[in-house]
Amino acid sequence: MKKRIMIDMDDVITDGTFRKQIEEYIGEEINTDKTGYYLQNALGDRKEEFFKKGPLNMYEDALLKEGAFEVIQKLNSVYDVYIVTSYTIPDAHYQEGNHLKYKMEYLQKHLPFLTSNQIIFLNNKELISFDIRIDDSIKHLKTGEIKLLFNAYNNQELTEEELVSKNIKRVMNWQEIAEILL
Repeated sequence: MKKRIMIDMDDVITDGTFRKQIEEYIGEEINTDKTGYYLQNALGDRKEEFFKKGPLNMYEDALLKEGAFEVIQKLNSVYDVYIVTSYTIPDAHYQEGNHLKYKMEYLQKHLPFLTSNQIIFLNNKELISFDIRIDDSIKHLKTGEIKLLFNAYNNQELTEEELVSKNIKRVMNWQEIAEILL
């Protein structure tokens, strides 16, 4: 039986343009020290105005992280690979249907070797058991034999000692993931 891998989408597979869209809207670079995990906090009291301007496709210009296509394709031949991603947007729940649609379209276009059965939209990733977990949020790495924290703006404060104590390894890119799992 193949081992099961959970791979997060945002800031793990994609270099999202949500940041770019917000920065264009506010006319300045986002300071992630002030926003925390949710970049939309940079919008301040303009959040509702930003989200209500129409269907927001955060993925129309999003790029795959370097090496993601090749490594995920190789992983898919060795493991049972699942992309597990949330479709909710705090502060803009009325956008969730569009967000789900855009995420699915993006994954189908950029990772065409995956089937729709390998894509799971879920907020609480702990509801499903995986042998290997790859995510940029430590809260989704509580279980699993191998837990890989993909380096991102939102996890810089985590120390190596903290990660080691939780049996989590920080990875900087998809090449490191290939070296560990292939």
